[in-house]
Amino acid sequence: MAFISTFELLLKPQLPKSITDTRPELSPLARKILQGYFLTIANVTNELVFLSLVVTTRTPGIERDKVLTVLDTTGGNDPVSSVFDSVGEIQKSRFTFPINANDTGLFILQPNALNEELLRKADFELRGYIEIYISSVSTAKTTQLLITPEHRGTFFGTDRAELGEIAYVLPLANGKSLFELGKDS
Repeated sequence: MAFISTFELLLKPQLPKSITDTRPELSPLARKILQGYFLTIANVTNELVFLSLVVTTRTPGIERDKVLTVLDTTGGNDPVSSVFDSVGEIQKSRFTFPINANDTGLFILQPNALNEELLRKADFELRGYIEIYISSVSTAKTTQLLITPEHRGTFFGTDRAELGEIAYVLPLANGKSLFELGKDS
């Protein structure tokens, strides 16, 4: 298992309403942001590998109706199923999926903007970290992966504020984008 990076999911205003209510000149900053975690994974070997990502958070953890998870290798944005586990306030969610030989996938973890109540309240944030390992269902015992984590956010909301976007690459725990994994590591 190898640590990849931290993450922060957001669906909330740029500035709290208490600030924009008392300082109306700051109301153009009242736009909301939808920020997700995007993880590009390239399998640079000649063998299919099943990978597992473990997402660790503290309470409230990942709630299925509040967070979307997809894996995109062909443009289909296919949902990724998960296994949830918790120990006290620590929540662990495991996502297992295949990456074909010499192929690249994009794992997306973001607030569920299709959840009407979550979108209306716009008061969601979740932070944690991500680990990766070769799944026990994989026939491959070792693999090499190029991994790039990033946050991407879209600003939206007020009539006076236009849509905007932000994207930035996150630092990797091992300091390099090439991960060499084995079933024992």
